[in-house]
Amino acid sequence: MTRLFALLALLALVKLGAIATLAWAPSLPAPAQAAQDNASAPPAPAAPAASPANASDDTPLPVRLQELREREQALNQKEASLRALEEQLDRKLQELKALQAQVQAMLDKADVLKDEKIRHLVDVYSNMKPQQAGQTLESLDEAIAVKILAGMTGRKAGEILSTVRPDKAAKLSEALTRLQTPFGTQ
Repeated sequence: MTRLFALLALLALVKLGAIATLAWAPSLPAPAQAAQDNASAPPAPAAPAASPANASDDTPLPVRLQELREREQALNQKEASLRALEEQLDRKLQELKALQAQVQAMLDKADVLKDEKIRHLVDVYSNMKPQQAGQTLESLDEAIAVKILAGMTGRKAGEILSTVRPDKAAKLSEALTRLQTPFGTQ
């Protein structure tokens, strides 16, 4: 179960990283949009001739535009692949959530079955003679014995505990005070 939560956390971090990358990636206007914007905008002033500010930038404008278009295309491809990865992560996350729900349902069912078995044992031990039930409880695991005693009426549990060795009865009594029963006492 812990590994499932760790995997869910890892997937969430990867997804957040992909989203953050998309959010912080610089976006360039599409070439068609840029051309449309340029058509409606007033004409730009002519580029100044080789001035000291532009001296290091001696790449021709058409080459720079081509480089920018290629860069934009590469960014668009990366963005598309990140979206695909995000969708894949979403699907995996949904699968893991479904699996987690199945595991939780199985655990809940196991708890219900365990409670039913304990209730059955409570009925069995309640119907035994106190001496016989006490001898049997002494040999049981302490946790199970405590759950059985907790499910009985106080009078019946007292009758049985009176037949158990004093040291074992003391341990069971201490454990009874710490127990929170998942099912109601009778």
